[in-house]
Amino acid sequence: MPLVTAPAHPQNPLARTIRAVHTDLFTGYTPFEKVFFATLIGLQILVSTTVFEGWLSAVTAVAGMICVILVGKGRISNYFFGVIQNVPYLILAFQAYFIGEITIAAFYVITQFWGLYIWRKNMRVEKSRAQRVATSTLEDEPRDVITRRLSLPQIGLALLILGLLTWGYGYLLTQWGSNQPYVDGFTTIIAVMAQILMVFRFREQWVGWLVLNAVQIYLWSTVDGGGNLAIMAMYAGFIANSLYGWYNWSKLSRPLPSS
Repeated sequence: MPLVTAPAHPQNPLARTIRAVHTDLFTGYTPFEKVFFATLIGLQILVSTTVFEGWLSAVTAVAGMICVILVGKGRISNYFFGVIQNVPYLILAFQAYFIGEITIAAFYVITQFWGLYIWRKNMRVEKSRAQRVATSTLEDEPRDVITRRLSLPQIGLALLILGLLTWGYGYLLTQWGSNQPYVDGFTTIIAVMAQILMVFRFREQWVGWLVLNAVQIYLWSTVDGGGNLAIMAMYAGFIANSLYGWYNWSKLSRPLPSS
């Protein structure tokens, strides 16, 4: 009588979903990435608890750090943490009366679902077919997003759009009484553009995030009471992750070997 072997992977939909989530969140990291990412998250927790600015700031900072780490790694689970980050951030921006930040936080929440839809259709395993056959099944391997690069004419057009929209939106914010109209306007426009580039998987988003995060540290330092240190620390961590994101997305935009 032939032996009946159990399937290699659970067939229950819930079990498969749990396995996929675990794979996406916790596997496929290099030793450097494990130390680097753990340090970034740990620093956010340390600052958020030491200089406690309230639960909204703490949740925004920690969830935001996890979100951008997963973006840099090219993992689709970043969109779950993006929602957790941006809902409380929307409330914080309203409390600080940063009108541009209110706009962008609402935009971020909406684009989490848009990005999830786009990325799901453009994921790959960071191994060739031959490597996967030799080591494990597709289900066991983390799936990273397929990234792209802007051409030089596209970069020039993006910079022109950034300048024109920043001037126009900054002028509009002065009429609405924003605390920092042109800084607020610049961060809003560059954030929208970087987010769109992220959704459509372009590497150059990371340049936008680098500039944006530096300006955001200044912006949140102007909040009454000496600034919101938890949010400022979050953006400092974002800067470090943006450098890594550029490096990793440059690798992800290269074609995989066919064998």
